[in-house]
Amino acid sequence: MSITPPQIPKDPTLIDDFAAYAQNFLAEELPICEIEISKEEVEGAEFNRIEIRESFFKNCTFRSCNFEKASFIDVIFQNCDLSGCKFSGAYFERCRFVSCKGIGLDMSDTIVKQTAFEQSNLQYTYFYKAKLLDILFEQVDFTEASLTESELKRFTTTNSRFVKTNFFKTRLATIDFTDNEFIAPIVSTPPVELKGVIVDIYQAANLMTLWGVVVRS
Repeated sequence: MSITPPQIPKDPTLIDDFAAYAQNFLAEELPICEIEISKEEVEGAEFNRIEIRESFFKNCTFRSCNFEKASFIDVIFQNCDLSGCKFSGAYFERCRFVSCKGIGLDMSDTIVKQTAFEQSNLQYTYFYKAKLLDILFEQVDFTEASLTESELKRFTTTNSRFVKTNFFKTRLATIDFTDNEFIAPIVSTPPVELKGVIVDIYQAANLMTLWGVVVRS
């Protein structure tokens, strides 16, 4: 699958104190464009409805911050810790999350388009009624995360972990999990979410228990 990479300028403006820098833009409801933020550490800050474009976050820590209804277009997060942050209602387009930690993220009601998640830990992340369109998961740990009542289109995943992931009322038709760890998904009874999903023979044997079938070796 081809995902359009973020369009980042060659020489973005380096910002030393992002939390302070963002306040004027938030107050004036103006977008923040073409900046680079490195080694920032912010906890519990309010960035709801912030709009960020063509920017780069590197080695930053945002713990339990509020990015509700924010917008990110052409943004890269690299080696960032976003654990516990709230992104509900946010919009992402042409973004990359590379080697990021996002344990317990709230991504409910988000729209995520043309975005890649790579070498990242998204355990316990909460996607509820999200729309994920043209998405790549590569080496992502999605253990005990929740992707419920969501829409997935052109969703590609490789070398990732889906262990006890909650897919309740999310259709998985045409999604190929054969190159991933796909164990004990949480689905409806009967498991209508799995209709048309692509798995290998070993994954299929484990999933048979969801239909009440006992497989003997």
